Amino acid sequence: MRLSAGTAMLVTALVVAGCASQSPSGGNATNGGGYYQNDGPPEDEDIDLSKIPDAVPRNVPHTKYGNPPSYSALGKRYYVLDSAAGFTQTGRASWYGRQFHGERTSSGEPYNMFSMTAAHKRLPLPTWVEVTNLANGRHCVVKVNDRGPFHDGRIIDLSYVAARRLGVVAQGSAPVRIRTVTPEDYRRPRATSTEPAPPLRAAANNNTSAVALGYLQVGAFSVARNARRLHDKLIAAGLGPVRIVMPAGHSGLYRVQVGPFADIEARRRTARTLIARGLAVRQVDG
Repeated sequence: MRLSAGTAMLVTALVVAGCASQSPSGGNATNGGGYYQNDGPPEDEDIDLSKIPDAVPRNVPHTKYGNPPSYSALGKRYYVLDSAAGFTQTGRASWYGRQFHGERTSSGEPYNMFSMTAAHKRLPLPTWVEVTNLANGRHCVVKVNDRGPFHDGRIIDLSYVAARRLGVVAQGSAPVRIRTVTPEDYRRPRATSTEPAPPLRAAANNNTSAVALGYLQVGAFSVARNARRLHDKLIAAGLGPVRIVMPAGHSGLYRVQVGPFADIEARRRTARTLIARGLAVRQVDG
């Protein structure tokens, strides 16, 4: 969480010129992010989360701003990591919203509560991390482009829309696990049509007409842990990559989808294997 730029200078400024500092928060997380009387969600919360994709990792240099060897905030010194490779952490996530929308982050970018971003105290800027809500199994990828949260027990501050994706908004905070991701180990999940796709039948022979590239949906669950269970079974069986498409808002189904595929033949082979395992397979566009 952050103070306004002017107020931040009265606290302990980051040793990076021009960046927006963050402050610790106090009290219980009961409204919005739970820490700022004037903060909270946007006035219009009617957002189609399926239209907002995960952040996509890129191989880019660290930003000019926001990456000093160390900095002080609220009387405590933090040391920025030289590299984010292999970084994992477990703790609690919080979020920040409309009070800071449009303000400058520590990386110099404006904060956009409708983008998949986050703040972290030590990771180099920018870094991309996968955040998993340990309470409900939801996960997403965000770009770390800001500093914070400076509150004991909080390890990451999520943008409003990232918090919505993870189911954190109502509670204000949630237990999470974060791990860094790179372009090499991440495939970007894209929005999936809400229209039901036609069932894909097993190919009888090699003359079966080719299907379009995309994903194979093999399950849809109202409970996140059931989707995660199927996801893990498919991964263990070597049928990855597998993704879980999360429902928009607080209702809907968690859809387990295999793919994307490099070529049509790979998708056809996988479809036959899935059907042979007794799974109902549907073709969906990526």
